[in-house]
Amino acid sequence: MTLANIFGKISDYVFKLEKAIVMILIIAMFVALTAGVFFRYYLNSPLFWSDEFAIFTLVWLTFLGGSMSVKRQQTAAVTILVDKLNDKLRKIVASIGFVIVFLFGLFIVYYSGIWLSSPNILLQISTSMQIPMIYPYLSVPLGFFFMSIHSIHLFLLSLKETS
Repeated sequence: MTLANIFGKISDYVFKLEKAIVMILIIAMFVALTAGVFFRYYLNSPLFWSDEFAIFTLVWLTFLGGSMSVKRQQTAAVTILVDKLNDKLRKIVASIGFVIVFLFGLFIVYYSGIWLSSPNILLQISTSMQIPMIYPYLSVPLGFFFMSIHSIHLFLLSLKETS
C-alpha cells in the first residue's frame, strides 16, 4: 500500500466525518433560526440563544466547508495564467499549490493551538448561551487540520500524475 493510498483512505474518512457533521449543523442551524423566528413573532417570547447558536454553527460550517472544498478541488481560484501553461507545467504548479495549502494549514493549526491554550481564551464564556468560547474557536484548528490532510493527499496524487 502506497503513501498516497494511506492518505487517500484517511482523507476519505475525514471527508465522510465532515459531511456528517455539516449535515447535522445545517439542520441544527435551520431548527434554531426557525424556532427563533417562531418564538419572537408568534409567541412574543424571543429565544435569547438562537442567534448566537446560529453564528457559532455558521462558523463551524465555514471552516469545515472550506476543508471539504479543498478535498473536492472546488475552491475559488484565478487561473488565467495557469490555463496558458502546458499540462506538465500545470500539474507542477498544482503540486506546488497543494504544498502551500498544506504548509499554511499546519501554520494555522500550530498558531491557533497556541492561541487556544492562552489563559484568556480558556476563561471566555459566550454572551447568551454561557458556553466556553473554546467550542466555537475549535473550528479553526480542526478545519485547517482537515484541510491539511486533504491537501497532502492531493499533493501525493499530483506527484503520481506528474511522474
